[in-house]
Amino acid sequence: MTATKKFNELKKVSKEFSKHPRRWKLSVTDQDWKAESPFGSVESAIVVDKKGDPVFDRPIYREAPNVNCVVWGRDKEDVIRLAVIRQPRPHSDDPENSGNNHTPVMFGQIVMGFLERIIGKDFVTKYESVEKGASRETFEESGASVVLGIERPNYPWHNPNPTFVATWSDLLFVEVDLEKIQDLQEDRNEPIFSAEYITAQELRQRVVEGKDEKGAVYRMCTANSAWFIFFCCHPEFFI
Repeated sequence: MTATKKFNELKKVSKEFSKHPRRWKLSVTDQDWKAESPFGSVESAIVVDKKGDPVFDRPIYREAPNVNCVVWGRDKEDVIRLAVIRQPRPHSDDPENSGNNHTPVMFGQIVMGFLERIIGKDFVTKYESVEKGASRETFEESGASVVLGIERPNYPWHNPNPTFVATWSDLLFVEVDLEKIQDLQEDRNEPIFSAEYITAQELRQRVVEGKDEKGAVYRMCTANSAWFIFFCCHPEFFI
């Protein structure tokens, strides 16, 4: 199974998909180019020196507003447990299998997702609040239906890779009621293999090993960074 395919590699492409509103649209003017979609944009950006002379260029990526959430709760024994989502990421190469002829790599990760667009016409675009988006994504991806509290750390933003990503995600710590966990929804646009709540000790062991027993990889920088920040803010949970 190939993780991803280029448009001209597909044997069958429906007219509906060709005109799908979520597809990226490319525009080229002179020496500049830009690709845009509801999820963000990628465009040409030139790095200049102190004199303003061009040095090199590299694509700059901007994401639509989104949240990164460390979701956690206390079990009946008052032990801290953290949500771990197993999700396939088709765009990732597999370092253990050369080429692109491999199944999508599955990652162990935090809850994360785009804020829902409330109004988006012409030059006016409004999104749901960060807190509402965090609560919604927490339920959709981890099954937690009751949020007990939302914490914003000092400097509550998260950058996945500042070498080419210009925008920042909102970073939140979401405490949930572990006795109110529901099954994941089946009608999601993106696949979630599973979600579970594990102890800090088990999470650390998975990071050390690099994988868990299901084959999910614990090397997503966004997730590992968010967990690191969470434990730095709450060292009492790192037991």
